Amino acid sequence: MERLTLLHLTFIGPSVNPATVDFGPGLTLVRGPSDTGKSYIADSIDFMLGGAALEDIPERVGYDTVLLGIRLPDGEDVTLSRATQGGGFRLFHDDHRAYPLPANGGILAEKHNAKNARNLSRYLLDKIGLDGKFIRTDGAGKTISLSLRKLAPLFLVGETKIQAKTAPVVTGQHTHRTGEISTFRLLLQGEDDSAIEPGESATERRRSKLAKRDVIDTLLAELREQLQTEETLQQVVDRLGRLRTAITESTAAVEQTATARHQWGQTLSNSERLVVAARRSLAELDALDARFTLLHEQYTSDLARLEAVAEAGSLLGYFTPGRCVFCGAEPAHQHLNEDCADDTTALAESVREEQRKTTALRGDLLHAIDGLRVDRAEKATRLLAYTDRTTEARSMISRLDGMLNPRQLELNEVISLSSQLERDAETIRRIQRLETLRVEIENEPKQDTIAPTAGLQRSAVDDLSRMIAARLRTWGFHDADNTSYSFEAQDIVSGSQLRSAHGKGVRAVLHAAFTISLAQYCFDNDLPHPGFVVLDSPLVVYRPPDPDAEPDDSGDVLDTTSLAGRFFADIQTNFSGQIIILENQNPPDALGVGARDISFTKNPTRGRYGLFPHPQTADAYEFSG
Repeated sequence: MERLTLLHLTFIGPSVNPATVDFGPGLTLVRGPSDTGKSYIADSIDFMLGGAALEDIPERVGYDTVLLGIRLPDGEDVTLSRATQGGGFRLFHDDHRAYPLPANGGILAEKHNAKNARNLSRYLLDKIGLDGKFIRTDGAGKTISLSLRKLAPLFLVGETKIQAKTAPVVTGQHTHRTGEISTFRLLLQGEDDSAIEPGESATERRRSKLAKRDVIDTLLAELREQLQTEETLQQVVDRLGRLRTAITESTAAVEQTATARHQWGQTLSNSERLVVAARRSLAELDALDARFTLLHEQYTSDLARLEAVAEAGSLLGYFTPGRCVFCGAEPAHQHLNEDCADDTTALAESVREEQRKTTALRGDLLHAIDGLRVDRAEKATRLLAYTDRTTEARSMISRLDGMLNPRQLELNEVISLSSQLERDAETIRRIQRLETLRVEIENEPKQDTIAPTAGLQRSAVDDLSRMIAARLRTWGFHDADNTSYSFEAQDIVSGSQLRSAHGKGVRAVLHAAFTISLAQYCFDNDLPHPGFVVLDSPLVVYRPPDPDAEPDDSGDVLDTTSLAGRFFADIQTNFSGQIIILENQNPPDALGVGARDISFTKNPTRGRYGLFPHPQTADAYEFSG
């Protein structure tokens, strides 16, 4: 399986010599007194693997860059460079330990980004076959992309963490527990959580419930402001039923009155039309009667004139034969149809004929006048009837309007009240539905959550547990036979007590056994793992039981050799990865061939002073281990 190997940790600056710690391919032990920089090595490695800001210590003055040499699984050596103040990384091919650094180094961001591979986390995860893996972060199945920072606590354990009461797998933050156990499962079984379909988390459900409740409360407040009655829904419905009956009855009465008014309106319209037509006809008859009367007078005048003519002709002899009144000729000498012959007789005959015709015409005219006046009298009678009908229609319409308007007004009021009651009824129903919905939201069953250990196989945990116990037995740990890894507690149990119940020395040894065993389990089962382990102070405070010794504050008693010797012998022979141990105490026995032993003396005149040189000997001191 692909593994990384740390080659060196180097601090460089423009005006100081490099301060380098070389790491061997197997065991590297960095030992010495306190305050020589041993824990700073663990912190610096963590910093170069994407950790937060590096603590600024006086010994680091003048050093502005940290270099971490790494051998990749394919055998290529690369160097990561990062400013001591933090920020992103530069990646150089080959092993670099001093200025000047190449100008063509690639840039890697310090933050993990699942959507962009140009960051340190994805670069290194890709090298060990863990890029693109997902871990579950909560009981709802929400997943995130695995980052190197999530993985780091399982192979890089600082002094504080190795002695802490929290379990090796977790940091103690409850919200991170599921993700931390999922990361542990990924190493232990090689299975990630990318297949999980996430649901709604407890926090999201709580926020959703609060949001729904707030919306419902707002709607309820608005609806209650709109409500214009304090009656119950049943009371409103009963009133609404009575109003609808009243509306039906009132509507029928209004429609009946309106129908009658419409009919009388038609009657009035027809009567008025007939009155107009009758008056026009009478006017025409009156005009014709006047003309006929005038004609009658003309005929009478004509007859009077004819009568006068006849009388004058008789007096003058125009109408009797004899001497011609015009020429004096005797009848014998008068010529008929010539000159004046017989004219007097023809005239008389003409007058009489004219009188006869005029008399006949006047008689006909009198007959026509009589008929005309009879017709006018009939039409005058009809006009009177039409006028009476019109008056009656107007009177009925006025009376019906007097009935219709109040009924229509009353009907409109009842309809308006009915509409308001219908709105009130609907508002009450909506309020009831919302109140029911609010109760349902408050009482909705909790969504099933996925346990933090879901998917973690007990058989794999049991195998790891046996490896931890076996390694502790090899180290000579006093209670190894009663030590196991608890699936339920996700912590080590020793002597029927959780690791947290023991003193910090036992806690450190148990944590070391867990971390080393987990790495070896991955190596043995060809599972992804960074390939190296860094442990800070796994043995310094451990004191195995000694019945004759007085207990100290940690609850353990001092024995500095028995477990330490077996510990170093075991990790040199029974651990197939790279392991870096940072310790205060010297090993009881010399390390084997291939192990790297770096001793800090904190003495400016003897050996290596520490991670950084003593300021007075910086120019003459060789910093590499």
